[in-house]
Amino acid sequence: MKKFLAAPPTHFVLLGALLFAWQSVREDAPSRVPADPARYQIVVEPTTMEELRNNYRKATGREPSPKDEKALVRDYADREILYREARSRGLDQADRSVKWRLVQKMQFLEGRENDDPDDLYKEALALGLDRDDLVIRRLLIEKMRLLIKLGAVREAPSEQTLVEFYETNAEDYRQPARVSLRHVFLSSDKRGETMHGDAEQLLETLRDSSATPKEAVALGDVFALGHHLRSSSERNLAKLLGPDFAKASIDLEAGKWHGPIRSAYGTHLVWVEDRTESSLPGLEPVRNQVLQRYLAERREIAMREELERMRKEYAVSVREEGAAQG
Repeated sequence: MKKFLAAPPTHFVLLGALLFAWQSVREDAPSRVPADPARYQIVVEPTTMEELRNNYRKATGREPSPKDEKALVRDYADREILYREARSRGLDQADRSVKWRLVQKMQFLEGRENDDPDDLYKEALALGLDRDDLVIRRLLIEKMRLLIKLGAVREAPSEQTLVEFYETNAEDYRQPARVSLRHVFLSSDKRGETMHGDAEQLLETLRDSSATPKEAVALGDVFALGHHLRSSSERNLAKLLGPDFAKASIDLEAGKWHGPIRSAYGTHLVWVEDRTESSLPGLEPVRNQVLQRYLAERREIAMREELERMRKEYAVSVREEGAAQG
């Protein structure tokens, strides 16, 4: 479902209908009078509260503190608000995913696989099967989130706004230093205690030798990941050979032998062919990344602000164990 809702084609399909609903949200919100006061009352029942606690225990391995429980209630209430707001905007109406889900439930519960899907859908609504369906609830919550986010930013930012945003976050787009290197490997498993001495002796030999770095590889042991690493960042090297090797290799001078340098597999004698210094690109090479980040951040801000506005319309309470239902 997350992948479906995140896909660009899905956005275009939903955007028209959602923006219409969003306009009504923004225009009607200040003057809206609750027709059904109960819709604005969220009561966290004891069974729900215990389920929230159990989920927290499974996720963290510890008991929730009073502060944790307050956060759990708030998160639950937020999801409930989004669900109720989605239904009040009619986001469940004419939704194929909702309809198909309810038809499937009726077919399963009633064993009526051959009945008309429209009839099954209407019966499911009449029975209220959509009210406690977790799949439908999650779908509507996500649609409401999407409605708010897409409705918040309808136009691309101005060039000046984008430039200022890029300049504020420029370091996040810095290109890392990269090296291309060849290495002679000496295996700790094969050589044991003689490995370091072998490496020191071989390093002297290589520095006095006329052998090319490619030829020198044959003087060491076989390395399964290869002896030639091209245009590798420190992060790439760390994934292959460990952080110690990466940190020691990334700043080495090109055109000479270095070492011994330890890795998780043994030790290495390293010849750097060339290196590219870290650099900060201009806006153009990363324009699309910057734009997508700008839009994402603006939409998240809009999401928080709109949710905060909606919270003020709802009263949230936690019913204690054994309390009267009223």
